[in-house]
Amino acid sequence: MLVAAGAFLGSIAAGILILAGCRHIMEHVPRVVNYAGREVPTAAGFLFVPVYLLAYVVARALVEYPARMVFGPAESLLVLLLGMCFLGLLDDVLDDGESSGFKGHVRAVLSGRVTTGFIKALGGFLVAVAASLPFSTHLWELLLNAALIALCANLFNLLDMRPGRALKVFIPALAGVVALNWDLLDYFVPYLLSVGAVALVLLPGDLSRRFMLGDAGSNVLGATIGLGVAMGAGDWWKLGILLFIAFLTLLSEKYSFSRAISSNRLLNWMDWLGRKGERPGGANYK
Repeated sequence: MLVAAGAFLGSIAAGILILAGCRHIMEHVPRVVNYAGREVPTAAGFLFVPVYLLAYVVARALVEYPARMVFGPAESLLVLLLGMCFLGLLDDVLDDGESSGFKGHVRAVLSGRVTTGFIKALGGFLVAVAASLPFSTHLWELLLNAALIALCANLFNLLDMRPGRALKVFIPALAGVVALNWDLLDYFVPYLLSVGAVALVLLPGDLSRRFMLGDAGSNVLGATIGLGVAMGAGDWWKLGILLFIAFLTLLSEKYSFSRAISSNRLLNWMDWLGRKGERPGGANYK
């Protein structure tokens, strides 16, 4: 419990200090036009990587691991953070915006043009396979875990269309994942809480539109939740969640999440909660 609490509080402190120290860097990172037509710095989700690396080194030094956990859940999460953040950053920096959605990227590849979105999707699945190898006992289980992680990462990418939205979904989802993996209190929970701490550090800036998480951040959020479910849930639960996420992903190809949220009073209130200086009118439903 002390290690988990220390990882959480230490990651908050480290996140605040690193984000403040990188303020001048944020002024020169790529900017994208957000839903309201304003240019905003993107890829602030890079913060997950240095903070996690710091928490990982300290926690590993303090906790003695069984031999069977030389490469355990903490290392799986490390692989996901490094891989998903890099692929997301690649998409944030190099995406030309000409293709969007799964069908759009597949159509572009079939026409002979490889998009950063396609590279991110394929690379994300391979990273998810690598992260799932240590705790998957059969090929079908490996594919199930990897698909769950990859699709969950993509789902949070789809959610990150408004300030704070992906983080608002992530924080309660993380609480559920922590409870699901409570039996791994010293070996997994501290690392999950480290990611959660960075999410809390980024929330005010995301809500106030000082920066965007970018794919570098939203992919990490989703992959973290996906790994937590893959580690802690039974196979039938994982299959059900996978099918549900796949359904939402296919639905997003035709219907706008933003429009659906705005049409529900409770969801719309939660979606706008905490945002500053915004007006509901004139929304760009993407």
